[in-house]
Order: sequence, then structure tokens, then C-alpha cells
Amino acid sequence: MPMKRVVRILLLTLLCAPSLALPVLAAQTDRNQPIHIEADAMRYDDVHQTSVFTGNVVVTKGSLVLRAATVDVRQAPDGYQYATAIAAPGQLATFQQQLDTAPGLPTQTMDGAAQRIEYDGKTDVVTLRGQAMLSRLIDGKLADRSQGNVIAYNQITDVFTVEGGAQGATATNPGGRVRVMLTPQPAAPSAPTAPKSPPALKVAPKLGTQP
Repeated sequence: MPMKRVVRILLLTLLCAPSLALPVLAAQTDRNQPIHIEADAMRYDDVHQTSVFTGNVVVTKGSLVLRAATVDVRQAPDGYQYATAIAAPGQLATFQQQLDTAPGLPTQTMDGAAQRIEYDGKTDVVTLRGQAMLSRLIDGKLADRSQGNVIAYNQITDVFTVEGGAQGATATNPGGRVRVMLTPQPAAPSAPTAPKSPPALKVAPKLGTQP
């Protein structure tokens, strides 16, 4: 019999604040929010420092919501954390997170999907593998999208890479090639320039002479 549907993990130290902070300008307030995990079952191995959640896993941390069939969290002897979210066969693991925006500006969110989502706590790199897709939405409308076999984002260097490949093939992209859609950002309004003063009049001492 699986354990109770709602699992409140007691060993949250295995999921440090950035260990599930997913790509690109994620809301900084999420780092200080508690982690909640729901699953059909959980297995914790104290010897190997691993926690495996299975069955419609939902991870929530502030505005971040991650969904997968299995989420495996491991802590290495050096203290770094590693997390892997795996989708059910024929499906994709997904996540959504709100991005930081200035007050008064439209709400932006990041949506991602892949067969496998990995986080490396030592390198601070998030990797989406297999039919990977990453989208930025503004007020719920698609603004930017990247598609490929592998999408990796280094949260330290802000380097973002997309790789193509056969495993990235979809019905709309049978070749698995990298596809990127970018919406131009509106230019910031420039400050109005002060009108130039007309040249001062000069009075010639005598008619027909130059001043």
C-alpha cells in the first residue's frame, strides 16, 4: 500500500534552496520559501543519502511548481545536492516558475518541459533532456521559446545552451533540430531632448556690413 498521498518531507536539508531553483531570473523570494512535496510513495536511504519520490510527484517552492513521475534527490559526501525529475513513459516532466519583474511591469513566467530534468548542485547547472522546451510568457502570452534535445542553463555564468538531436524529435520537429523563437524587446523610451534655442540676432553697425 502506498503511503499517504501528501508527503511532508522531514529532511528538507536534502533539498537546499537553490537545488530546485530552475532557469533564468527565477523569483529570488522563492529561495526563502519552504518546499512541499506530494507523491504516492517515498523511499529514503540514509546510508546513500537519497530520497526517491514516486507517483504523480508535485514539488512546490514559492512560485515554482515541478511535476514528474519520479523525483530522485541525492546528497554527495562533499555536501552538494543533485536532483533528477523523470517523466512517465510517453509524457514530459514540467515546471513553471514566476520571474522577477519590476513593479508595474507585466507578469513573466518560465515554463519548461522535458523527459528528464536534472540539477547539479556542484556546478549550479539545470539540464533538460529529451524533447526539451523552455518558454517565457508575459501575462500568459508566449514571448520566447527554445526547443531541442538538451537545454542547459548555468546559473553562475548565465550561459544558456540548446543542443539538437534525434531524441529531441517531436511531431512538429521530426529532425530534432534546435528551434528558437525570440520576441524583440521594446526599446526604452528616450528622454525628450530640450529644444534648441534660435541663434541670437546680431545687429550690423551699418547697413550692408557684416557684424
